[in-house]
Amino acid sequence: MTANATRNAGPALVDRVAALTALARTPGAEVYLDPDKVDLEAWNHVGDPLCEDLMAVMRERKEMGGDIYVNARRLQDEGVPEAVAFFADVEAVPSWLDVDSLRRGASMGRRNPVGMAFGMHAALPYTYIDPATAHVMGSTGRLARGGDYRRRYYETAAGFVGALDVDGMLPGGERWILWVRIRFLHTMIRMGIDRGGRWPMYETGTPISQLATSGATYIFGQFRVNIIEYFGGIVSQEERDGFALMWRWVSRIVGANNQLLGRTHAEELELQTRQHRFLYAATDGAARLTADVVAGAAGMPVFGKSRAFNHAVARRLLAPTMTDTLTDHPVQHDLGLTPAPAAEFAVRLFAGAMHGVNQATRLRPVRRLADARGLQFMDWFVERGLKGVKAEYRGTPVAGRPTDQ
Repeated sequence: MTANATRNAGPALVDRVAALTALARTPGAEVYLDPDKVDLEAWNHVGDPLCEDLMAVMRERKEMGGDIYVNARRLQDEGVPEAVAFFADVEAVPSWLDVDSLRRGASMGRRNPVGMAFGMHAALPYTYIDPATAHVMGSTGRLARGGDYRRRYYETAAGFVGALDVDGMLPGGERWILWVRIRFLHTMIRMGIDRGGRWPMYETGTPISQLATSGATYIFGQFRVNIIEYFGGIVSQEERDGFALMWRWVSRIVGANNQLLGRTHAEELELQTRQHRFLYAATDGAARLTADVVAGAAGMPVFGKSRAFNHAVARRLLAPTMTDTLTDHPVQHDLGLTPAPAAEFAVRLFAGAMHGVNQATRLRPVRRLADARGLQFMDWFVERGLKGVKAEYRGTPVAGRPTDQ
């Protein structure tokens, strides 16, 4: 909890936040509670103290230039305590991680490039139910009107696609390193906002809080399986569970505490439902950012260059039947996704056609080929979209001020 945050907090909350900050500063800690006992209010005031400690040392030593990951590893090799503690945390494998389950989920994702591609239409707006997340996204400008949505899409897709390479997602793997870089990015932005002293929500939480980080687990995991199924993906329960587990693991890599992730799929869903309902609020900023996602997608030839169609895709994917954690909340309305009957009919036709196409994956040879070639195709798709400029995940300027220096 920052000094800015403690000005208006009562002593009881300050003490609770201090206790959870100490827990978050313990590498690889696994301290679990019943989901209804987890202190969401206090966790929303905790950022990522282990990564913040490391970034502070790197900034002091002028190690923020060049390759930040390589620089951090060098500090670890030199025995710098903050670097040693950070890597002890990010390399810790939780007791609930099941690599065989991850492989089943990844196989399903590799067979479904269309559902994977459309995931961001709804997954990004889903995160905007948290006003703090929407404010951060608007502050960095990458997804706001005038930002480079196309570049942001492919940088994010690099992480999404990388999560389908299970060996690469284990500690030390190239895909795992990508997510460690994203953890650095989130922390640089959080610290940049704190340095600016203009965060308008200190009374309720810190920017890119533990809740904001852990709350993406369902959105990028089980919710995207719903999207894959909407576009005709054939998914077994074991594959759904494996895909969801990968995103619990991703959340752990990027700094979410195990207490907010749970040990089982049932605990995860209960925690995610509590978190989303705790954070939920309709804001003009969320609706604006959702409109910008729709406009950005409509500007990409791969999505048909139709704003009406992409609006309808986002609306349909955020229907109450799709958003398991917020079934009784008007998500579509609050994100400005108004009805568009003709375009929604076109989306249903497209989804129906994909259901037909995907029936072929019931045939074992087709299924094996789709699994074997799917990751290769999606990697090519991302590399082509990045136009040869590798995603770097440097700290994004906030209000015109750099965060990676």
